[in-house]
Amino acid sequence: MRLLNKIVFFGVLLCPIIVQPQFDSTKYNDNNLRFNPRFIGMQIEAVSLIFVNEIGGLVDFDLYSSANKYYNLGIRLSLEYSKVLTLDVGGAGSDEAVLNYNMYAKHTIKGSVFWFSFLAGASVQKQQDYSETKTHFISRAGFELRYNLTDYEIAVLFKGAKSFVESSGYLGIGFSLGFHLL
Repeated sequence: MRLLNKIVFFGVLLCPIIVQPQFDSTKYNDNNLRFNPRFIGMQIEAVSLIFVNEIGGLVDFDLYSSANKYYNLGIRLSLEYSKVLTLDVGGAGSDEAVLNYNMYAKHTIKGSVFWFSFLAGASVQKQQDYSETKTHFISRAGFELRYNLTDYEIAVLFKGAKSFVESSGYLGIGFSLGFHLL
């Protein structure tokens, strides 16, 4: 598992270098990806679904983007705190808090009001159950479907992420508040 985590981590770091845009045609195409590093936005968010609650903050950077800015490859740095409540039959229950410091490679497709991002990367995860805290360096994947209510500041999110550690992840619907450039 440690080897897999290292491979994913180095893959995230080397992906922008390896993925070079291909210019096979003399025709101009707005969808060709070009090296265009820039700060793209930040947001704070809260999502929930029945027994899972997540709050977080993130900063996005684009490394490659299309001329029309609708297709982007970049990096997301984020902090996520999630709490999972498990109910046992018989009345006893437990709750588990997870704090993730993430570095994701992200691929985003932006429409006029809907944005979809696929995320894959590495995370330092602090898992707390009762009085015990465990720290893991793990690979992680996720997605975000965003419906912009205003011009890129307020949005409704359908979001999920999964760490490759037992019972660690979330899926939820919520809101985000932030600043984004197209």
